[in-house]
Amino acid sequence: MVPNHPIRCTHGNVIGRCEKCTVRFFQEKYWVDGWALDAYTNRYGKTAFGELINISKYQLKNDPVQASEKAQPLLNGLMAFLAKMYPQAYRPFDCLVYPPSNEDRKFQLTKFIGDGLSTPKISNRSAELVKIVPHSTVKAMSGKQRFATLPNTMKVIPDADRPKPKGILVIDDVLETGNTAKEVCRALEETWPGVPRYFVALTYLMDWNSGK
Repeated sequence: MVPNHPIRCTHGNVIGRCEKCTVRFFQEKYWVDGWALDAYTNRYGKTAFGELINISKYQLKNDPVQASEKAQPLLNGLMAFLAKMYPQAYRPFDCLVYPPSNEDRKFQLTKFIGDGLSTPKISNRSAELVKIVPHSTVKAMSGKQRFATLPNTMKVIPDADRPKPKGILVIDDVLETGNTAKEVCRALEETWPGVPRYFVALTYLMDWNSGK
């Protein structure tokens, strides 16, 4: 859902709708707004965000200090986008969650991003989203395998000392098939029905979404 008074990009177009920008808007029943800040492709080369994700998440996964340095521009870019798209005065979410990891690493990119976005007004409630059915990392799965494997693998166990959220920001590093994001949203809806969700990924797979 684009706001009633759409925010414009540097090209003068509505954010998320501009063909000259990397930011993309994804309309799904699982969230009110869905965004990706960059796009990568298996056929048309590399992007700055894509390279930083690859380096920090995979190449430096056991070197938290260097991985954090590489991931900082990703966090900065996301913070700048959220500040522009959802100014604090009327921000529609008061907490954030990211999917539980499928792999044990010393550096977790989504945790780094989630911790960096946390403020007194946006609490990180990712610990309340847990995996209840173990499975291997989704990176090695095909889209068909993910579709068959991921449903009903997560559950929200709410912290009784925390209030029900007014809105939830779901963050992830890569939007590929969308199955992980949808499972996160399903688990959130089961525990907190009717609470609006807003999804932001650092990058998405262009081949899957645009057919280019």
